[in-house]
Order: sequence, then structure tokens, then C-alpha cells
Amino acid sequence: MAAELTHEVAWDGQALLVEAATDHGKVTCKVPRETVHSLRIYSDAIGREIQLERYQIVEKLAPYLLAKLSGADAGAMLELHPWEVHD
Repeated sequence: MAAELTHEVAWDGQALLVEAATDHGKVTCKVPRETVHSLRIYSDAIGREIQLERYQIVEKLAPYLLAKLSGADAGAMLELHPWEVHD
């Protein structure tokens, strides 16, 4: 399955939300604050920093997000948990 993350990344104060296009349709990926904090460089990032760095954060997490997308159905909401990220 081919999947691609879009360049639209939103920060709602609790999680990053990024859309992905898959062979089956669009999927929303949710990255909670705790998962962002699992990246060493962002371990103590505050909301404002996450907002400013959201594209770089998603870039770092892209391999994990793309791996989860392999079994996703169209319209699904995937959540990337801290224990799924190895930094």
C-alpha cells in the first residue's frame, strides 16, 4: 500500500493532526503531546514550540506514521502512541 502524508499539520493544543492519502482513501493521523515528548529533542516542548515545529516533528515521526498506515481503512483516525516511537 502506498501512503503519503500531506503537508497540512494542525496543532489543537493536545495533539498534532495530519492527513494521509492512502490507496483506500484519506486517513487522519493523531500524534498526542505525550508522543511528541517521546522524541528527545522535544521532550520538554511547550505548546507554542510544538506549534512552531509541527512540520519538523511530523517529519521525524513519518516512518512510524507510515508504518501504521499500512492497515488503515479510509476515514480512520490513527493515533501514534509514545511506545510506538523509538528515538
